[in-house]
Amino acid sequence: MALFRRSGELLKQSFRVLRSDKQLLIFPLISAVTCFVVLLSFAAPFLIAAMSGGIADQHGKPEISSGMRAVGFALTFLFYFVTYTIVVFFNTALVSCAMERFDGRTPTLSSGMRAATALLPQILGWALLSATVGTILRAIEERVGFLGKLLTALGGAAWSIATYFVVPVLVVEKAGPLTAVKRSVAVLSKNWGTAVVSNVGLGLINIGLFLLCLIPVAAGGAISIWLQHWIPVAIGGFFTILAIILFSLVTSAMNMILVAALYRFAAAGTVPAGFVEADMRAAFGPKKAPKNSAI
Repeated sequence: MALFRRSGELLKQSFRVLRSDKQLLIFPLISAVTCFVVLLSFAAPFLIAAMSGGIADQHGKPEISSGMRAVGFALTFLFYFVTYTIVVFFNTALVSCAMERFDGRTPTLSSGMRAATALLPQILGWALLSATVGTILRAIEERVGFLGKLLTALGGAAWSIATYFVVPVLVVEKAGPLTAVKRSVAVLSKNWGTAVVSNVGLGLINIGLFLLCLIPVAAGGAISIWLQHWIPVAIGGFFTILAIILFSLVTSAMNMILVAALYRFAAAGTVPAGFVEADMRAAFGPKKAPKNSAI
């Protein structure tokens, strides 16, 4: 219960920061819309490559099938690279604004965009590294079957943990991709404690909140069964979709604010404005709390 209480407090504090700067929701919104457009643009090439490879297999032409698989991996890499660039760019803008708020300044959308644009070389480098790792994991998953899926799941989880603080490192230290990963690991390992466990608590709370978004469609479905008419479930589905979109935007923004806050406290030992020191210390558990100096 203490885990959920601490995680809930951190969520509330992140939400208070977001409520002070509601315009920060624009960043995940633009990111989501742009990524959706990218997904649509890659759909046709992926489909053509997959169909061509399948037809080649059926007609006993392995060289063409192998070529189409290579094209598929190339498209996967390019898709990852473009998507990561978009996501990290707008996350960088959001974290930059959060850092401004932590310093007592009033961030703006333009200040966040300027900060992200200035870090574009680092962002592209990080996107390139992430796309490479993602493509390798995808190749392992496809070639090794069930064992590959297990390995990629474990590898993906380890990569996510190791890169937890990468975006704040990019913003604050303006480091390159490899240095950013090393710094992320250093900050996290030095202040490990129950940080990952607390993050699991946040994830479980978010799952619970997500389930609440399903109430309208569930209620509409029950009414539709009772009335034997489709309109109630359609209305419920509409409001559920709106709730999920709003939930996704808010939780995405809150997550990046929290990551920025935890990084500020772990790396510099200072409590970000809007957060409570006791909850910051609890997030890093029993290890010695960070001193007021950068590691």
